Amino acid sequence: MSGDLSQTKILRNKVNRAASKLMYDFYQTQIAAMHESGSHDWWKHMKTIMGLKTKSNSCMQGLANKTTDGDCGLLANTMNDFFVSVSDHLPRLNKSRKVFTVNEELPDQSVISVCTTFKALESVKANKATGPDNIPAWVLRNHANVLAPPLIAFSNNSLGEGVLLLE
Repeated sequence: MSGDLSQTKILRNKVNRAASKLMYDFYQTQIAAMHESGSHDWWKHMKTIMGLKTKSNSCMQGLANKTTDGDCGLLANTMNDFFVSVSDHLPRLNKSRKVFTVNEELPDQSVISVCTTFKALESVKANKATGPDNIPAWVLRNHANVLAPPLIAFSNNSLGEGVLLLE
């Protein structure tokens, strides 16, 4: 019986040493090389090592399959209705706004083009933190074609009238 115990300890120690060596080798080949890459690549690689998907629509599709028979549009409308219902009891915001006016003529070169804004939105780094508007950078970048025209209309109208909304 004692022979089995000593043999067990010997085998256990061999397994532990092999596991330690494998962990060390893994660190040397996988993790240490990531220190030389940028932080974005580092996190992307870490997600891969941990088995997390970097980008996927399967979560929303899975939720749509469970709740709305796979209809993502109906799921979006259902979620929108829920979020609207959360604030139904709140009073509406006061429509009076603080404004800053400029009493000068707007030069033609001050008009902002849709192309310029589109390029600026597309060049936003998607992995950066949100700004004071709390709009994620990836939303601005991925939807630049949709966001550029209304942003330009608002900005050029504001510049043309010499009125800047402060709220």
